[in-house]
Amino acid sequence: MVAIIVWSSVISMLLAKEVNQWFAMFGYVVIACGLLALGIIDAVTHRVPRYINGLIITIAVPFIVLDALVNWDLANLLRAGAGAVALFVVYIVIGVASRGGFGKGDVLLAPVVGFALAYRDWSTLLTGTALTFIIAGVASAVLLATKRVGRRDHIAFGPYIAAGTLLSLIF
Repeated sequence: MVAIIVWSSVISMLLAKEVNQWFAMFGYVVIACGLLALGIIDAVTHRVPRYINGLIITIAVPFIVLDALVNWDLANLLRAGAGAVALFVVYIVIGVASRGGFGKGDVLLAPVVGFALAYRDWSTLLTGTALTFIIAGVASAVLLATKRVGRRDHIAFGPYIAAGTLLSLIF
């Protein structure tokens, strides 16, 4: 619990420095805190709690939509919606192709992550998605090499979604 509070504070300060629009900043802070909690919970339990994902969607997305309306930046809003759908479809395809190796919670997290990343721009969506899979691949290789997990073990993907998303939003 203390780790979530400390890291949420640090990430919120970094996001506040990066995002110069107030409503978007509040939305991104909610997303960051939610992803941090989801990542920790998923790492420990191998479950992505839907209620936290639901809170992220119901609190953060309206702030970002409000930011687009206040700044009359509907192109960003349309791009965010397209990014949400695109990442959701990518995760569904991966989920179906992996035959149960990719969790439903990860798939359900994709739209809000795609929305948040694409609201910034397309390159942030691509960077965040690439970072997610790169970090997951490197971490999985290390876990396999050190024999902490076997080839048939499941590895929680939520922490890597959180890491890739937060890194691409902060930098």
